[in-house]
Amino acid sequence: MLVISRRIGESFLIGDNIEATVVDITGEKVVLGISAPKELTITRTESTADIANENRQAGASGKINMQGFAKLYKAKFPRKPKEPPNG
Repeated sequence: MLVISRRIGESFLIGDNIEATVVDITGEKVVLGISAPKELTITRTESTADIANENRQAGASGKINMQGFAKLYKAKFPRKPKEPPNG
């Protein structure tokens, strides 16, 4: 692991096209601004752990709200009216 010391307003590069800038420091919390190409996905590591944990809990409950799912599905993918056959 590389450890870099920076002050507010200072930045560092990752590769040729990713720049991280220290925006704020409050107590033990550091706020970074990251400039990267739009096609690059940036995910917080705690977010992926939280999602995996929620998925495990949902699967372990054994309860699936199919009515809620059906309502969301129908809202997103409404049925198209059938066209009458050509006579």
